[in-house]
Amino acid sequence: MTGTMNRKFARREFVALLLGMAFAGGASHSFAAVNPAEGYVGKIADEVMSLANSGARGTALRGRFASVLNRYVNLRNIANFALGPYQKQLRPSDKNEFYALFNNYAAALFVYYVDDFKGSDLEIISTSKQGSFITIVSAIKQNDGGREQVKWRLVPAGGGYKISDINVKGVWLTIATKKRFSDVLNHSKGDFEALFAELREAETW
Repeated sequence: MTGTMNRKFARREFVALLLGMAFAGGASHSFAAVNPAEGYVGKIADEVMSLANSGARGTALRGRFASVLNRYVNLRNIANFALGPYQKQLRPSDKNEFYALFNNYAAALFVYYVDDFKGSDLEIISTSKQGSFITIVSAIKQNDGGREQVKWRLVPAGGGYKISDINVKGVWLTIATKKRFSDVLNHSKGDFEALFAELREAETW
């Protein structure tokens, strides 16, 4: 396992990707969605910003974020990809716990840094399609006047869409989580309890 300071930096890097995904809009009504995919992105922005500004904190807020993530993000696919070759070593009896911990971990990251993302706004720059993937390029318009580009990757699901990946600062979420998990599992020589222990730390944030 890495030290406390290294975990803190890794957490902030990871949450920048996760939060970029959902906090890419302070008020999605600021743009006119020209297709269903853009409307989907705007809907997520509305829900997440509503939570961020609700005043809720702690376990209650984490649970509400977990619900939003489950509706809009394909967390199970991201979690599986993050395990890389170690996915084959995850015992079937541990899978449900792993997915639950990953979901809680992702939600806890939103709660931990939620104040950093209040009051942002969203601009849709472009939408393109490559095979089954739809990529939306957007820009976060921050309160200090800065802009942060965010790319969303969507896939059709159940007559609508699911977020399959997100790119902030030129880094895809799936790649960042895979590196993080690989570091932990390589260090523990494949002992999943080390990864589970890190994911459980989200309960203490």
